[in-house]
Amino acid sequence: MEHDIATLISKLPDDKAELFLKLHSRSAPAIAPAVDGTCYGCGIDLPTYMNPEILRCEDIYQCPSCARFLYPYSGEKLGLKPGRLGKQLPRLGIDKFSSERLMLPHLEGNDPESILAELSRTVAEELDFPHPDRLLERALEREGIISTALAHGLAFPHVRGFDGGSLSLAVGVRKKGIKFGAPSNRLTRIFFFAVIPLASSAFYLKLLAGLAESFREKDARDELLRCEEPKDLWKALKKATRKYIA
Repeated sequence: MEHDIATLISKLPDDKAELFLKLHSRSAPAIAPAVDGTCYGCGIDLPTYMNPEILRCEDIYQCPSCARFLYPYSGEKLGLKPGRLGKQLPRLGIDKFSSERLMLPHLEGNDPESILAELSRTVAEELDFPHPDRLLERALEREGIISTALAHGLAFPHVRGFDGGSLSLAVGVRKKGIKFGAPSNRLTRIFFFAVIPLASSAFYLKLLAGLAESFREKDARDELLRCEEPKDLWKALKKATRKYIA
């Protein structure tokens, strides 16, 4: 099989072959079927214009979110086993962007830098990204421009512009709250930390809107604050966002 893969790679343009190998080493497999307008590599809904183009197979197409190479699939329903991709695919709703492994119900930091460091390390570990300090640096730069903290104890720190991978979201809770630049110097308790690849800015805006709507009500926020375990936080997040994040 490895010989077959090498043979196929040799037929790709040099830039595509290099990207394929990079993706394969970081988040194998580097190719994914496009099924009914969904990328089976990351579960994102593909832009409508791409679907007929992928079916025509006249070019090499990539998912705008996870950058995997796409091929059309219209056979029997796919049943992918957990393991290599880590989850059953396609993912729906908040599952497209996060997982239980990215839930931090007990953030320990007492200031913005230490909070963002915890979140950066968690995301870097999940994405197999070797430089969590770079994520932290970029997140702090972003907060230095204007705080992402909003009313009701919520903050949306994020990092934009990384190549490859998929839009990823970590959620952290600091029950006592810290000063994070919120209006009227209010305390921030819930942090939604996103790493946004170059191709996923539009998806992040939709995700941000969905999160803001999901946690507009105090009851939804309180449910997150009551969580003691990552699995509980993940369950509460999925419940709260089911209506607003498709």
